[in-house]
Amino acid sequence: MTNRLARSVPFWVLVLASLASIGFGLWIVLSKIAAMSSTLADGSATYEQVYVNPVWIGFGGVFVGAGIVGLLLVLTLAALRSALPTPVTEAAVVEETVIVEAAPVTDEAPVFEDADVETSTTDAAPPAAAAEAAAQAEPESEAPEKR
Repeated sequence: MTNRLARSVPFWVLVLASLASIGFGLWIVLSKIAAMSSTLADGSATYEQVYVNPVWIGFGGVFVGAGIVGLLLVLTLAALRSALPTPVTEAAVVEETVIVEAAPVTDEAPVFEDADVETSTTDAAPPAAAAEAAAQAEPESEAPEKR
């Protein structure tokens, strides 16, 4: 067996299932034959022991046969795997990655001004908005007051 086959879970499941089938089948066959032998020899055999136990022996024989077929399949897989050449793996090709540096980062963040954006009273207004607000406030103060 090669390393790849020895690490294959289905392979080992097949081995264990085959061995379990053989063991279970042998247990049925041997226990029923022992029961039949003892009761037939002393003349105390019942209907079940004479006519039903042979059916159970045949049933156990099927399990033994299935286990043997499984073990033969395991041997066939191991022989085929060892007869096949190991695949040649290609060397890993490492691609070179070119890193392009980004534009230098300035210390100051860009200032985006929007006159439509209202700011809270605690925030300072952007310079353009403050200039606009000052220009709009001056004409109102020069207008005469109506009383």
